[in-house]
Amino acid sequence: MRYKKGKHEIVLRLDEGEEIMEMLTRICKKENIENAIFSGIGATREIEIAHFDTKEKKYNSKITEGMFEIVSLNGNVTLLDDEPLVHAHIIVANADFTSYGGHLVRAVISPTCEIAIIQFKTKIKREKDEKTGLNLLKL
Repeated sequence: MRYKKGKHEIVLRLDEGEEIMEMLTRICKKENIENAIFSGIGATREIEIAHFDTKEKKYNSKITEGMFEIVSLNGNVTLLDDEPLVHAHIIVANADFTSYGGHLVRAVISPTCEIAIIQFKTKIKREKDEKTGLNLLKL
């Protein structure tokens, strides 16, 4: 991972074999990013995406391997138990242009991914919501 930091933003490049969620969490901890939004594009060779089952109150995930373009990567960073929590959604497309999307669990980069992180000053935390089973924004 390589990155350049500005006053309120960080632009990073992930390289072959790096994993998106791991790298985003690492940069947030290293640079003390507590609250932010991010967006990215690139490509992945292995991806795990999930959808939340509201009846079972759990995520069901699927791992897929192959070459995928990252059409859209979006998310936010908030605090959960005073640690940065990266929450991301992704849409990917394969060689025949079939798209898949959902909650991003993990994605291994191949060959690169470019992500812009925009920090904001408003302090937002998450807390467990017993009704939904999700860690919701505490507003």
